[in-house]
Amino acid sequence: MRVLAALLALPASITHACDAVDDARRVAALYGERIAFDVLRNGRRVGEAITEFRRDGALLAVHSRMALDIHVLFVPVYRFRYDSRARWCGDRLASLATRVDDDGTPFALDARAVDDALLVESSAGHLRAPPGLLPTDHWNARVLEHEAVLNTLTGQVNAVTIGPCAEPSPLVTAAAPAARCHAYRGDLEAEVYYDPDGRWVGLAFAGRDGSDIVYRCRDCRAPAARAAALRASRDDG
Repeated sequence: MRVLAALLALPASITHACDAVDDARRVAALYGERIAFDVLRNGRRVGEAITEFRRDGALLAVHSRMALDIHVLFVPVYRFRYDSRARWCGDRLASLATRVDDDGTPFALDARAVDDALLVESSAGHLRAPPGLLPTDHWNARVLEHEAVLNTLTGQVNAVTIGPCAEPSPLVTAAAPAARCHAYRGDLEAEVYYDPDGRWVGLAFAGRDGSDIVYRCRDCRAPAARAAALRASRDDG
């Protein structure tokens, strides 16, 4: 696949308009440097998902990765790897590079913002999308205000409606009691969970085989709460 030319060389009109200080402070207040989830399949842990945040010059860099391994009688039967590296200018996606290994089948997606569009090139083809389109990385709760998302697993723009869940997953709410569940309906079916501060704390969807896949919060507390828990554990020790 031909990668988008000069993907890392963003237009000056984008980079000059960014103020990563405010963005970094807002994200740091929510997440600190990272959030982590255990990935469950039918209630059993099969992997993990981690998202990391850092400042990259005038932009906010977000690195998301997920690893899933399924075994039957200790024999590996399925393997999935996901790696996404995004850079943000405020609430606008500036660039995105996603690589997927779906049990040996690769998928790649590269996107780049220009002044009036988001240019997307993937293993599925090319498209020109609206400039404010958000990807399905879930950490940015402002996606709840949108009616379309960039599906980073298919390279397609998915039309969605997002509303309250009928039955939130107890696996998510047990780990994040304050979680509010939002259901995606339309081209994408999933349940995404945020706490009252807008912090991403869970995800649930059906796998291709009909299994229940859940991201259960392992470490997605606010930095202050995380630091307090660490101090308490040291005091107990």
